[in-house]
Amino acid sequence: MRRCGSERTDTGMKAAESRWGRAVHPAGSGQGAGFTLIEVLVIIAVIGVLVAVLLPALSGARESARRTVCLSNLRQAYVACRAYADENRGVGPAIGQPYNRPPNWAYIVQSAAGKDVAAEVLETPTPTPSEETNAIYANRSALVCPTVDARYPEAMTRTYAMNATGHAGGTDPDNFDDPERPGHIRFDLVLRPHAAALLVDSQRAPVVGDAPPATRCIGTIDFRQPAHVEARLAKFHDRDTGFNVVFLDGSARTAREPDPAWLEPLP
Repeated sequence: MRRCGSERTDTGMKAAESRWGRAVHPAGSGQGAGFTLIEVLVIIAVIGVLVAVLLPALSGARESARRTVCLSNLRQAYVACRAYADENRGVGPAIGQPYNRPPNWAYIVQSAAGKDVAAEVLETPTPTPSEETNAIYANRSALVCPTVDARYPEAMTRTYAMNATGHAGGTDPDNFDDPERPGHIRFDLVLRPHAAALLVDSQRAPVVGDAPPATRCIGTIDFRQPAHVEARLAKFHDRDTGFNVVFLDGSARTAREPDPAWLEPLP
């Protein structure tokens, strides 16, 4: 009788093993069921699919947050420049020269944020870059777009450029790069402020003359010059297809290409 029982047990175990693809061990035997190679491969494949699905979504959410911060920065910069113009009969801050002191637009923006230039810097005829940086520039400020900052190994301290169209010398009334007659936008004379760009995302670019340090992108752009648009405009948003811009009415958005209206000289 014991032999017959043993045979039936063996037969049941073999049937279970045949049905499920692996041996079934009696409870308390101390041997776990484990995973087959196929099951392990399936789990790895599922994890791979989840990673492939979630990573782009997480990356997109991060870029969306960075873009929002950038647009907020540009609006803050507009408010500071507009306030300066209101206090100076409609004349905005300097577009370029003097690059190392007020009323350069970047200094005006930082001054509005409570980061004034130290008196010893203002008293120095030609402040050194380190003095300028210590005075107002910082990685976390309204002057820095997080998306542009992430593109460079250095901690960037300025990533926007002011529109210099109409203020670049030649037949223009002034020249943003000339300390003797620096360029200023006449805010109150702009006919269509909702269509006129004030500040845009910029990138690092080679320049002749007063070049900014590596921690700052180029600070001026003339949209009439294709070389400026090609080298200075930073299309780093939306997978390198767009840039952020704030207009002279304070509105800001992401754009794909410069508007043809930006070719018109600003007053």
